[in-house]
Amino acid sequence: MANRRGRPSVEDKRNNQYRVLMNDVEDRMLAYCSRLTGLPKSQIFRKGVEAYYQQVLLNEYGKSYGQDYDGHISLKRVVECPHCGAQNGIDCEDYIIDEISYERQMGPEIEHCFDCEDYECVSCGETFHIHGSIHEYPVGAYDSEEIKVEGE
Repeated sequence: MANRRGRPSVEDKRNNQYRVLMNDVEDRMLAYCSRLTGLPKSQIFRKGVEAYYQQVLLNEYGKSYGQDYDGHISLKRVVECPHCGAQNGIDCEDYIIDEISYERQMGPEIEHCFDCEDYECVSCGETFHIHGSIHEYPVGAYDSEEIKVEGE
């Protein structure tokens, strides 16, 4: 009998492959998460899929039992001061100017629009403008965002 070496066999084999194209910003985000957590990039992708799946599942569970799931996504973000580059935490929920709902296949897509004209940097004290929108679809699951930070 030959002496076999190598990786031991696992029950849950990963036979499915996907090619993901990312822009430079997404690549930096993935590298940052990998560096800070010590996890390989592939594991970060799997954790992201699992988290998104749980949000969709929770939303569908609520619908099945006639419950409105109102567990909206967090609107807290970290933005960079355009004056000194310091990281600043902001809860965009405090600056909501409109919430627009679009009906889609898995329920509504919600666009949270916000505008904060005079945000004061925690480091340098200069003020700057933060505005944009954060989308969740389905309800409770992050979809996309467009956040603009501008010096005054």
